[in-house]
Amino acid sequence: MKLLTAAQTRALDAHVTGDLGIPGPTLMERAGAAVAEAALGMLYDSPGPVVVLCGKGNNGGDGLVAARLLHAAGYPVHVVLPFAPENLSPDAHLMHTRAAEVPMSATIDDAALAAAGVVIDALLGTGVSGPVYGVLGELIAQTNRIRGGRAVLAVDLPSGVDTDTGQLFGPALCAERTVTLALPKPALVLYPGAALAGVWTVADIGFPPDVVAGWPATAEIPEAAQAAAWLPVRPPTAHKMSVGAALIIAGSYGMTGAAAMACTAAYRAGAGLVRLGLPASLVPALNAALTEVVFRPLPAVPPGVLGHRAIASLLADARDVRAALIGPGLSRQRVTALAVQRLVPQLPCPLVVDADALTAMAGEETWTQRTCPTVITPHPGEMARLLGRPVAELETDRLATAREAAKRFNAVTIFKGAPTVIAAPDGRVWVNPTGNAGLAVAGTGDVLAGAVTALLAQGVPAPEAAALAVYAGGRAAELIATEHGIHGMTALDLIEALPFALAELAR
Repeated sequence: MKLLTAAQTRALDAHVTGDLGIPGPTLMERAGAAVAEAALGMLYDSPGPVVVLCGKGNNGGDGLVAARLLHAAGYPVHVVLPFAPENLSPDAHLMHTRAAEVPMSATIDDAALAAAGVVIDALLGTGVSGPVYGVLGELIAQTNRIRGGRAVLAVDLPSGVDTDTGQLFGPALCAERTVTLALPKPALVLYPGAALAGVWTVADIGFPPDVVAGWPATAEIPEAAQAAAWLPVRPPTAHKMSVGAALIIAGSYGMTGAAAMACTAAYRAGAGLVRLGLPASLVPALNAALTEVVFRPLPAVPPGVLGHRAIASLLADARDVRAALIGPGLSRQRVTALAVQRLVPQLPCPLVVDADALTAMAGEETWTQRTCPTVITPHPGEMARLLGRPVAELETDRLATAREAAKRFNAVTIFKGAPTVIAAPDGRVWVNPTGNAGLAVAGTGDVLAGAVTALLAQGVPAPEAAALAVYAGGRAAELIATEHGIHGMTALDLIEALPFALAELAR
């Protein structure tokens, strides 16, 4: 499912109405009908009058259509329109004329706003270009104070939310539901805007499907069918090496759990063979627990951490696998960082760079020397170190941040967070729709890194392997939550649920 920016949405509207000749009022009537239908559904749970807050643009025109249709159906409706009719957009002005029988006023008192069964927000939609001041800002603040989002239905987007980033530059309306028109917008999935949109649905207003399919978008939301198409095929004649062997370079003194979780997750995501490159002194700590893992004991100076003496062995091992992972629990010791900086450019297979290896590579420019695909998995703190900018700045536009990292490091980038954004060097971007707050626990990043590595080893292209691993991991968290809730979820739970999420996709 495509996500369109405000500019892309305006361009699509102009193409449909100008080049294809579909009249704007026709699209507005369809949009208003979809909003009215959604309002009727909400009135079952929250009976009472309908208050429609209308701006002067086309978003307000959609609201005027909904008001007219609800009024004609016998529902008590009141329109709040703070602007004179001559100040409305041409199509909105036409809808104002058609809604002449609907009661209207420029303001509304608190009591009437509180008594409404449903409040429809048709003030701004995608028309926000900065902080909302004046009468609209006051109306947004009044609605939030009286309603607190209860039974508020937003048209296209909650008013005051930046379409492209989900950021708030001033007062923004809180909605319980949003009906977005034709295609969703980034603000519906990017926080804090996503929190104000509530449950959202897409209304088909009659754009030709072939036009929508070919229209450029800033990002996509993977759907289950798309994720299922990325699953690797395992033929009846498969054996462990043909399925995919993976090398995982992970673990240090006190951090062997990260290595264990990454290896186990790789098996759970379908790897045929997992080799673990680990300082030799730590092998006994994991040997009994990881019965399926093939250990590669590494010389370590100082003991318990990866150093330069392990480089030759790891480069040789990497020639016999289809994918590698470096980073989980490696430590941030200087000797390890130097080894990572030499290994990353030279490892001769698709590579996932995670955790401490990302920190080691901050400030390095050797990523582009790699001839095989690279996947990086930064959380916001790691991304700040990689790009040299504060977390708060990077979080203001998660799509742009992920896209910048992918281009700069020539690496598929998994920018972890809510939501996780996956960006490829070729410009493709996905915003993951699955998961929950139960994932906010130590070890889930190790699980994700192991899953991506397994999918790479099975021949899935790097962008799709990253997007599929994130999607499946999020779905696994959802499956856990249906049984046990999100409190107390652990990374080990996620590992156990991962095969069930993949099986669900396969079905």
